[in-house]
Amino acid sequence: MKYFLLIALFLIVLSREQIEEVDGVLQLTKKNFQQAVNENPRLLVKFYINSCGYCKKMKPVFIQLAEMLKDYGFVLGEVNAEEQKTFTAKNNVKSYPTLKLFRNGVAQDFPNQSDSVELLFEFALQNAYDHITTLNTQEEIDLFLKRSNFAVLKYVNNDDDLQTIVDKNSGIKFGIVANPELQQAHTSKYTLYYKELLTPLNYDGEIDGLLEWISVNGFPKVFSFTEEEFLKAEKDKIPLVGLVGVKDSQLYQTYKTLAEQYQNKIRFILIDPNQILPNKRFQYLIKKKIIAKNVIYFYNFETKKTITVEFTDESFETHQQLVESLYDQSINGKESENSESDKYYKGDGEVHVLTTSNFKEQVYDNPNHVFVKFYAPWCGHCKNLAPIYEELAQELGRKDITIAEVDFTVDRIEGIEIQGYPTLIFFKQEEGQKKKINFDGIRSVEGMKDFLLRQLENNNEPQIQLTEESLIVNESNRVDIPNDGQVIQLTAQNFESIVLQSKQDVFVKFYAPWCGHCKAMSAEYVKLAEEYKDSKNVLIAELDATIHKIPIVQIEGFPTLILFEKGDTKVKQIQFSGQRTAEKIKEFIEENGSFAKKKDL
Repeated sequence: MKYFLLIALFLIVLSREQIEEVDGVLQLTKKNFQQAVNENPRLLVKFYINSCGYCKKMKPVFIQLAEMLKDYGFVLGEVNAEEQKTFTAKNNVKSYPTLKLFRNGVAQDFPNQSDSVELLFEFALQNAYDHITTLNTQEEIDLFLKRSNFAVLKYVNNDDDLQTIVDKNSGIKFGIVANPELQQAHTSKYTLYYKELLTPLNYDGEIDGLLEWISVNGFPKVFSFTEEEFLKAEKDKIPLVGLVGVKDSQLYQTYKTLAEQYQNKIRFILIDPNQILPNKRFQYLIKKKIIAKNVIYFYNFETKKTITVEFTDESFETHQQLVESLYDQSINGKESENSESDKYYKGDGEVHVLTTSNFKEQVYDNPNHVFVKFYAPWCGHCKNLAPIYEELAQELGRKDITIAEVDFTVDRIEGIEIQGYPTLIFFKQEEGQKKKINFDGIRSVEGMKDFLLRQLENNNEPQIQLTEESLIVNESNRVDIPNDGQVIQLTAQNFESIVLQSKQDVFVKFYAPWCGHCKAMSAEYVKLAEEYKDSKNVLIAELDATIHKIPIVQIEGFPTLILFEKGDTKVKQIQFSGQRTAEKIKEFIEENGSFAKKKDL
């Protein structure tokens, strides 16, 4: 019997491959990948190709990340996708580099568009656990706390439902200690651990009061703007005062005192200039591109406005007066009365920052023309363009042309299709609507300036008109359009040739970029298009109805979904009003399409 056990053990050892490691990174193939996943509960994998310039740039970052995460129980590996093509395809890798985190064998997405080791490190720690994790040993507890900025451990064995707190988007990680011995050795129901706290805080109240207790006691008086603090700031919507500074400084002590004076009235944030992510969070929140030194930023969540004041000394008295003045201006209504148009960005020498939350207001609703740069932080061409774009904003000298930019890797704007970075689009104000005009000229100050001024000189372009007669198209005059499984982007210019003059039936989503229902169905709509790939009968398309007006289509709300069904001589519009899923829309098309009627015959 012992002989057979020894043989079995020997075979297991033989089957376990020693995976090659280069610079602290496992070299993974189809043959050893599952072994790596099984042996490493936190495995971060990079899929790359040798010809990819960004992959080369990521290599030293990934090596540095492997060293940083080693002490946190993470292992990093990489797959050469050129040598492992079939295996890479099975892992649904479509671009390079692609990063995937395998947590206890389950893959999840990871930021692929950043070469910031700080961002990748923080994202790894944030995603090391679910919001609620069961912990069985002291070793597991220690690692859980090490990986978490902010955590609460539950030591009591009762029916408290922590999911109700998680559902409120508090950003808090909870660990449930399941070991009876560890439970008995701990005197409190809940204990809060936070890196800013000198000693953990204990709570013995009921679950109904836990979240409020955490909110009141669990955060520092002056935020450094971690992810948890950012989420709390967005949730509470207490006005913010932020400035550049570091801990253990006179400014830090000043603002700790001010935080006590303005408790629940103002939240204070000190942004370390050497930390990338807190800076990016604050920039995102107050919609400013740069956080300058010796400037106090006061952000009002209600008005969504930021007012600023410069300072020259760090004395308590000076900052107390400045904060009081900003508070009076923003909260007590003592700021100068602004006209309605002042809420819109204009040409004022600044490159304005756009996000998904302000894009509609600052682009589509803005009475000014808007020139927008869609960029990616890792893109070399974008980095080269940045100072030129700043110079354009300063030199253009047109208040009616807003110069703006959006990080498209963070803020995906529906209705905007980006094929490469940077992409520059001029949103021209024309008859109460915005017309999108792509810039493809020389990216110099003069090249972009000439383009913008030339577009404004040409305001008499003929408008495309469609009438009921346009719906009459003989079958012999229709053309077959290849279906590559993508959602076709329609405009007023191509609507007739694609929707009315194609042989296929065309299902069209008429949407608005700011419409929540439109955004909610986007993934299902892409899935629908993929299901009709290579179809000879159906095309899937969409049109931004806020920019492109089609006279023969009646839009009463967004999204409006219409099947353009091809009869022998006339195109018929059939409106869809069911559940907006790929499955239900496909059922509708199959039942109402012209090809279905031909089958019946």
